[in-house]
Amino acid sequence: MNIRILRAHNTESASTRMVSLLIDGKLALDAGGLTSSLSVREQLKLEAILLTHGHYDHIRDVPTLGMNLFLNQARTELYGHRSVRDILINRLLDGQVYSAFFQKPPEAPTFNFNIVEDGQTFEAAGFTVTPVALSHSLPVLGYGLTSPNSKTLLFTGDTGPGVAKAIAQVTPDLLVIEITAPNRFQESIRQGGHLTPALLAAELTEFRRLKGYTPLTYCVHMNVCLENEISAELAMLSAQGFDVRPAYEGLEIDL
Repeated sequence: MNIRILRAHNTESASTRMVSLLIDGKLALDAGGLTSSLSVREQLKLEAILLTHGHYDHIRDVPTLGMNLFLNQARTELYGHRSVRDILINRLLDGQVYSAFFQKPPEAPTFNFNIVEDGQTFEAAGFTVTPVALSHSLPVLGYGLTSPNSKTLLFTGDTGPGVAKAIAQVTPDLLVIEITAPNRFQESIRQGGHLTPALLAAELTEFRRLKGYTPLTYCVHMNVCLENEISAELAMLSAQGFDVRPAYEGLEIDL
């Protein structure tokens, strides 16, 4: 399984974009920075996009992907919670803000949205996918992806405290999880359904109690303005026996 961290942040700058991952060149996890990271040819190879939730920084490039697919008479499958479908249909791809690619073209719409639920395993782009419900301000589904060689990645999207039990449902070899801000923002971050390095350490400690190990962990969704402080705090987690690293644009991991 080849994992490309296309984009790793929750805000934009000249060198950073919002979160999106690409797996084996054919499956995307979230679409915050999807079309800005891939050539049109690469976009046409996408067989499935798994969307964790409906916040803008996770779905932003769905409309522009739709346009490129439509212009090339291509289509793809979207997966996610029903609330994500409703946001896309009613707010973004409503025929006014942007083209209604769930109905266009009528004979073979550009997008087909598949509603999935917590624990409902399905197949997508050659992977076995297990959605897991997480705690956030909107309904969030993280996704466990198991490849034919039985290696498993868990991508959480946005999540707050209490994620350890959800991670334990998947027992991943690799965890890609959010860290939004450093520890000095811990209370406001907790209330917003996000994580800091200290909150992540607590979750990994609980996971280790449940499963007896901790996976290699990469962190995404970092605020650009706070990234240096976040990275310094993540480096301190190694003293607690955790292999936790900040992700970055263009990082590739083979699992």
